[in-house]
Amino acid sequence: MTTVRAAVPSPPRHPEQSEGSRRFARLRQWAAIFAAYFSAQGATQAAGLLAGLLLVNFLPVEEFALYALAASVLSFFTFATDLGSTSSLLYFSHRAAKEGEAFEPYVAAVISLRRLAFLLGAFAVVAAFPAVAVKKGFGGWEVGLATAAILAAVWFQIDGGIRVLVLRLANRYGPSYRADLAGGLARLVLAAAMVASGLLFGWLAMATTAAAVALVALVARRAARIPPPPPGGVARERRAVLRYLLPTLPGAAYYSIQGPLGIWLATTFGSTRTMAETGALGRLGLVLSLFSGLTGIVFLPRLARITDERLYLRRYLQFGGFLLAIGLALFAAAWAVPGLFLLLIGDQYAGLHRELLLVTAGAGVGLLGGYSVGVNNARSWTRWTAAAVAAVVVAQVSLVMLLPLDTTSGVLAFGLLSGTTGLLAQLVIAAVGFAAPRYVAW
Repeated sequence: MTTVRAAVPSPPRHPEQSEGSRRFARLRQWAAIFAAYFSAQGATQAAGLLAGLLLVNFLPVEEFALYALAASVLSFFTFATDLGSTSSLLYFSHRAAKEGEAFEPYVAAVISLRRLAFLLGAFAVVAAFPAVAVKKGFGGWEVGLATAAILAAVWFQIDGGIRVLVLRLANRYGPSYRADLAGGLARLVLAAAMVASGLLFGWLAMATTAAAVALVALVARRAARIPPPPPGGVARERRAVLRYLLPTLPGAAYYSIQGPLGIWLATTFGSTRTMAETGALGRLGLVLSLFSGLTGIVFLPRLARITDERLYLRRYLQFGGFLLAIGLALFAAAWAVPGLFLLLIGDQYAGLHRELLLVTAGAGVGLLGGYSVGVNNARSWTRWTAAAVAAVVVAQVSLVMLLPLDTTSGVLAFGLLSGTTGLLAQLVIAAVGFAAPRYVAW
């Protein structure tokens, strides 16, 4: 069992070591880190991707449209119950290590805040999702079952997500990887069982997602023990977390709709076919999820342990350059062999070559954007968050008026261009943060 501990600074270098030996040691260390990550997370993401592709290929278009809509609500609700509170533990872990204070109460504070947000948000989900889904022609009973699956998945994600992060902050990556792998394999097995049994329903696909998330929470709970709140409560820590989140809350609330926004636009302006195509192509964008996980799983926890600012900047650029290279490689592959990518989602989505390039470009921009937001939030460079959100809002309002959102390509172009605007804004904040942090630090 693992008790919550704050991250500790890296041990000092020994002066008697040569620079060459230090570089070789770092190379070996990162080779081991990447080997562990890509073996465990590679298997996890491959299982999740295969499960998604099974659903894309075998679910009827109408059933997949319901699943895509429910998955977009799940993504939004998960983000809305978080709003950056879980990732704030990276900041408080770093601060606790530097100042010698207890870290456990901050974990308890985040859990209580997220559960309160769940209770408040559940009413909105129960009211809004069924109304929209029924209006698009889906049956009431299947919409009700999909709604129940959404609520269950988010509830279990709160506990599982925090415990997995606690394991990583304690440098126990093995148990955290096992929890993720259990969830990925469960999704694949359940999706395969759906296909084999012929029970090809959108609500059932969402239920398999909820079951997989619940398994992650169960495995993580057995590995990571979160102590109960102290007798005096965690009111002080809750206030500290809310103060940390205050400048980012408007942006977090706005960005919580960015992930599912494509499906929502397709639902509002397009047909069921547009919804299904947008969701199906989004499955291909998940190829980059293997690498997007590096930000929260590997890069940010290790950056949190660095106290030397010059080393932090160097690692920031190295990690960002690695993610940029991955995004460019995926886009080049989609441009060179589009048929190979589209083959993965089935004949009913063949011919979407231009749309494939848009979704892979958007996924690459999102990969870098998520990394930039994560670093800026971890450093509390959030004073300009409202301005960054305003820039994205202006861009998106303009795009709504200019793009044909009743087509799949129009929806995907909207995602790419608005994501690029957000990325540029975050890069400006980061540049100022490294040069003159007092202007952007909260």
